[in-house]
Amino acid sequence: MNKKLFIPIVLCSVIVIAVILKCIGPKNKINIEWEEVAVPTLKSDSIELKVYVENSGSMDAYMCPGSNLKDAVFDYVSDLKKLTSCTSLYYINTKIIPYKGDLNSYIKDLTPAAFAKAGGSRRNTDLMKIFSDILDSQSDNTVSILVSDCILDIPERSMNYFGQCQVSIKNTFNDALTKMPNLGVMIIQLESKFDGFWYCGKNSKKLSDVKRPYYIWVLGNQQYLAAINKKVNVNNIIGGIKNYSAYACSQPIPFTFEKSTFKVNHTKEINVELVVDLSASLQNGLVAKNLENFKSSNPSQMSIISIQDVSAPNSQYSHVIEFKLSNPETLREENISFSYPYLASWVEAANDSTGTDIDNNIEKTTGILSLIKGVAESYNPHTDYGSVTFSLKNK
Repeated sequence: MNKKLFIPIVLCSVIVIAVILKCIGPKNKINIEWEEVAVPTLKSDSIELKVYVENSGSMDAYMCPGSNLKDAVFDYVSDLKKLTSCTSLYYINTKIIPYKGDLNSYIKDLTPAAFAKAGGSRRNTDLMKIFSDILDSQSDNTVSILVSDCILDIPERSMNYFGQCQVSIKNTFNDALTKMPNLGVMIIQLESKFDGFWYCGKNSKKLSDVKRPYYIWVLGNQQYLAAINKKVNVNNIIGGIKNYSAYACSQPIPFTFEKSTFKVNHTKEINVELVVDLSASLQNGLVAKNLENFKSSNPSQMSIISIQDVSAPNSQYSHVIEFKLSNPETLREENISFSYPYLASWVEAANDSTGTDIDNNIEKTTGILSLIKGVAESYNPHTDYGSVTFSLKNK
């Protein structure tokens, strides 16, 4: 072949092959596309705050001089009060007892004498009725606070009592969720100085200068609770908290991306930052930043690197999820889901199932496992909280 013709032919062939590869071969850019899920906007200035302190006899010993409970309730309710339109204060046992006075007076009247004077049956606590009464008084713009030792009083010769309580609580919350599909629950375990009589059913014992657990329950529209949590962090309650657990209904997860176009280099990997709002799930950092609670629809090509809090104070979003995609040119759609535990691990550790041996269970609560399990059963369909979906396209 004529050398003068050979070189142009080779050059033309190379150009043609390059053009063909460019047209049919892998792209070197990836574009992420998604349908926006907006962050809900709520008028939180219409929230009504209701505070209930159980005034049964088993709560008297928490009302001793130097009580941590009084300080914690005063601190937390004071902060919440600033975010709500009105505050109503109550004692509660077999009935709801309105308190006529302001928050300062209410805290001063957290005493055994004031509890006895308020009335109601103080001998046996029926927590199932307490929750039922509170939820029956709940509306969509109500945030309710219950302060209680949450001891289930075990009747004599009642081996099935814990199971019955669990089912009863489940039914109560099932009914509430039917009426209020966005009802959220926050359960805060704290501890306080305890000086007086411990009671459980017919069992009692005088205890002096010990610390015992008690609980603050927060009930309300989960979007309102999310908005409140951004301004009043439960971890900042004076004296600190011991444990936390929460339940919320499944929701569309608001999300966006820090960057949507990526160049794929020789490693065939791209790092993506997904920005989400998980605040309405009401989960704390131990849950919301646990990689095991997130699942991918393509786990062989997608791996989560880290989950961090959003640092911007006024951001609509709560967390940044950084993940890596391998061979993204071959992916068409990705789904990342978030779930929270059915039951927090601390609940079983905090449970006493005897109601008799208080000396060896000083840091435990009789029946708390059954109580929280009843709530967990109601929210079990919602522990798969939500997901984000996006598509990848070659450019």
